Amino acid sequence: MNKLDSGFFVFSLDTELSTGFFDADEERSKLFSPDGSRERKAIRRLLDLMDEYDIQATWALVGHLFYEKCEHCEICPVLDWKGKYSSFDEAYGTAHPLWYGADIVKEILERDKHEIGFHGYTHNIFDEKTMSPAEAKIEITEWLRAAARYGISARSITFPRGVAGYLSLLKENGFICYRTPDPTSIWTRNRYFGRYLKTLDHLLGISRLPIYSLEDHVISPEGMIGLPGSMHIKEYWWLEQYMDDTDRHLARFHRVIRGIHRAGYEKKIVHLWAHPWEFKTEKDFEKVRYIFKAVAEEQKQGRMRSITMSDLAGRISK
Repeated sequence: MNKLDSGFFVFSLDTELSTGFFDADEERSKLFSPDGSRERKAIRRLLDLMDEYDIQATWALVGHLFYEKCEHCEICPVLDWKGKYSSFDEAYGTAHPLWYGADIVKEILERDKHEIGFHGYTHNIFDEKTMSPAEAKIEITEWLRAAARYGISARSITFPRGVAGYLSLLKENGFICYRTPDPTSIWTRNRYFGRYLKTLDHLLGISRLPIYSLEDHVISPEGMIGLPGSMHIKEYWWLEQYMDDTDRHLARFHRVIRGIHRAGYEKKIVHLWAHPWEFKTEKDFEKVRYIFKAVAEEQKQGRMRSITMSDLAGRISK
C-alpha cells in the first residue's frame, strides 16, 4: 500500500430521486417537486460548481434512472411494489421524471470527468437478512445491463440506506469498493443522549471532522475495499433549516473546512457525501461553494487532489 503524496477529496452522491423512497409514500410526496424539475436544476448546479472548482465526484445512480420511460422489462422488480406502495402506479408504465432520468445520466457523462457508481437498481436494501441472493443478483445484473447502453462499467458502490451486503456477488461482477458508514465517537453512540450530543457537535464544531490515511481503509474478506465517509453534509434537515433562517448557514461547515485544510497538510483523505435532491435553496449551494472553494485552495497549493472512489481504491490496492 503506497503512501499518499498529497491530500485527497472524495465527494460521493447517492443519486436516486423518488426511487430512494419507493417504500415511503407519504414522505416521498413531501420531499420532491411534482415534476422533478427542482431536482434536475440542483444536479446541473452541482455539476456547474464542480466544473468551476475542478471537482470530480462519484455519482452513484439507482439503475432505474438509466431509462427514459418504463420499458416493461422482462425482469421487473418494480412489479413487487404492486399493491404495497403507490410508487408502483407512479413508476410502472409511465415516463414520470421522478422515476426515470436518462437525461440526468447523459448530462453527468457529458461533463466527462465524473464517475458513475452503483446505488442499486430499484433501491432495494442489501440486507442479507431480508434480501435473497436471487434478489441481489437481479439488482446487480439489471443495473449493469441498463448501464451498459451508456458504455458504463462501474466499480464503486454506495449502498441504499447504507446497508452493505452480498459483497462476494458484487466483487464477482467487477466492483472493487464501497462507501462505509461515517464514524461516530463513543459519546454520540450513547443510547440516551447520543443524537443530542451529535447535533450539538454539528452546531458548535466541537470535534474534528474525520479524515483518513490509506491504512484506515479496510479490505473485506471478499476483497472489497471499504472507503469510510467523513460526513453526510445534509444529515440534519431541521438544524439546517434553523441555521438558514438565522443566516448562519455556513457556521456548521467551519468544521468541514478545517478538516479539508488539515487533510491537505497531513496528506490524508476527506470523504463527504449527500443526495442531490437535498440541495434546494440558494443557501444550500452557498454551502457547497464554501466547501469546494476550500478544496480548490488546497489544490492550488498542491496539497490536495479531487478523486473518485474507484481511483482512490486503485491507490489502496497497489
